[in-house]
Amino acid sequence: MKRVLNRGRYLRGLAFGTFGFCVSSAVCSTGKNKEWVELTEHDLQLPNLAEPFAGLRMVHVSDFHCSRTVSSKYIKKCIQRINSLDPDIIVLTGDYITHDYYGRFSKKISRMITKLKSTHGVYACLGNHDYGVGGAFHTDKSDSLGAMVDRFQQGGIRVLRNDSHSLELDGHKLWFVGLGDPWARDFHPHIAFDDVNDEGASVIALSHNPDTIHHLEDYNFDAILSGHTHGCGFEWTTLPDKPLVNRRKFCSGMYHHQDRKLYVNRGLGRHGRIFNRRPEITVFTLR
Repeated sequence: MKRVLNRGRYLRGLAFGTFGFCVSSAVCSTGKNKEWVELTEHDLQLPNLAEPFAGLRMVHVSDFHCSRTVSSKYIKKCIQRINSLDPDIIVLTGDYITHDYYGRFSKKISRMITKLKSTHGVYACLGNHDYGVGGAFHTDKSDSLGAMVDRFQQGGIRVLRNDSHSLELDGHKLWFVGLGDPWARDFHPHIAFDDVNDEGASVIALSHNPDTIHHLEDYNFDAILSGHTHGCGFEWTTLPDKPLVNRRKFCSGMYHHQDRKLYVNRGLGRHGRIFNRRPEITVFTLR
């Protein structure tokens, strides 16, 4: 009977997730039962990675999209699932909300996401939706963005908005660089990388939109972690220099661009589009 019930929960999660909704039955908080959220595991080879960081497990999640179509119960179970992995490091790559006219969802996600736990910290960048509705149309950022960032930081999440931070173990450094979002005209790599001055250390960049890799070729990093796409091969955009519908070069998974790595996480949440790919929690083992 238990097996039948678990299968039913999985199928409900599959159906709702495919059609744009996220419900708690899509994820098992312990990972002991079948789940629609997919756990993917990869080795992340970083040149010059110092010995103290070798073997650390880094969990990458993206695109929670806290909203009417992504339930709080689902997000809470996702967070429990992430914590059950006992991560050494957690990285988040934006779009914590979808549309948040009154600040309701930014408050909700702040209360939930600050429950994430890891040994060496949680690092985050911002996504286009986090800037408010105006961010998608390249206008002024929402005042609620600063409040959400403050709540994240007060809860122990280090938000890197065109900023960097070095994790230091036994005298060695691993750098994290977080970029703002280009759709909101808040993408300033010259500021973000300004303090990264240790040429012998490995550098991981967090940038919500994977297309930003084309604008970072002159900067010092080994890998970019992104989200944004939900695994969809096409995008709709309001950018004046792109067509309304554009085929994506970077859709999901691992890519190699010149001598750099790019990983595109499919995200955990949805924002109304149907037939997105399966939601994802990524676990990297640093090598």
